[in-house]
Amino acid sequence: MVWVMAKLLTKYKLALEKLGLKQLDVYRFKDKDIIRILTPNREVVVIELPRKREEMSIDEFIDHVKKHLGAK
Repeated sequence: MVWVMAKLLTKYKLALEKLGLKQLDVYRFKDKDIIRILTPNREVVVIELPRKREEMSIDEFIDHVKKHLGAK
């Protein structure tokens, strides 16, 4: 079961890499995830997701990350 969850969550990490970002950490809470990412200019950004990653579609996840990075 752990392997299946890890494989499921890998697609979110790969989606970040396609944007040129590197996932550093994921903090999992009861109702949401917080991710730390490294941008191409070596800036560490903390993004609070509205809910757990696996409850979001990949497109919704990417849109949320882009929106957060655009607001900076």
